[in-house]
Amino acid sequence: MSGRKPIPNAVKKVLRKEVGFGCPIKGCGNPYLEYHHFDPPVSVKPHNDPKGMIALCTQHHKKADGGAYTVEQLYDLKRDKANADLVKGNLDWLRRDLLAVVGGNFYYETPKIITIDNIDLVSLIRDEDGYLRLSVNMLSLESEERIIIEDNSWENIGSPIDLRSPPQGKELEVSYSNGDYLYLRFVELESEEQAIKRYGHNVFSHLAFPLTAVEVNMTIAGTRIELTPKSSQIGGLQMTGCLSSYCGGGVLIQNSGLYWKQNPIWKRQTLVEKTEHPNVLKVNFGRR
Repeated sequence: MSGRKPIPNAVKKVLRKEVGFGCPIKGCGNPYLEYHHFDPPVSVKPHNDPKGMIALCTQHHKKADGGAYTVEQLYDLKRDKANADLVKGNLDWLRRDLLAVVGGNFYYETPKIITIDNIDLVSLIRDEDGYLRLSVNMLSLESEERIIIEDNSWENIGSPIDLRSPPQGKELEVSYSNGDYLYLRFVELESEEQAIKRYGHNVFSHLAFPLTAVEVNMTIAGTRIELTPKSSQIGGLQMTGCLSSYCGGGVLIQNSGLYWKQNPIWKRQTLVEKTEHPNVLKVNFGRR
């Protein structure tokens, strides 16, 4: 344990904005970020001082931890406003109207895409700059760590057998040994004709193009919940080809009767906080 407190949201916001909301390594620009402490490293001094931190994607954060970049190089990346503007410009697809494609149905400008038992599994909420910020909270029947993303910030990953998030962030794929699976793909649709050709339904006449579609594939192993862009399996229910606009939620399942066990370690870590007294811990019993 480093003794460092969790990174405040205000610090994350400063670091994201500093790099243009995407990984600053040249050619990357992935918008799903972690936060690297480099001056000093937390092994030397536990801190959350944004002056000595930088936002990086998961892949490049691991490389930074391994010493791939010098302190001077990381400071140069923090100061490179031209590259930050370039990264920000390449993420304009996150400023367009959103069409969620899940379970064979379409949800236009609907931020909470999948909600099960009052838990938002996949949502995309706009920030004050108009960019969509992804949040993921993957459910599981296994008592193991699963992916958590909050407003484009990685909070937990667990031990997936495969994790893929290429540069620019237009795909995110994660799979676990028991069969839990999530794959998000963002597609830029320039016209109604392109949407009809891609999805085989003529329900897009009142939508504002160009727009960004997010196609969702999700399987929760051991349940009868399986969603793809073209079909859904939720118990025995089948419904496809419907378009909903400006709804509070897309796919909504309540009172499933399932006992969700994911993220036991992460939950414990969020319940317990260190204090300034070495022998005193603060336990937040009211938090889930």
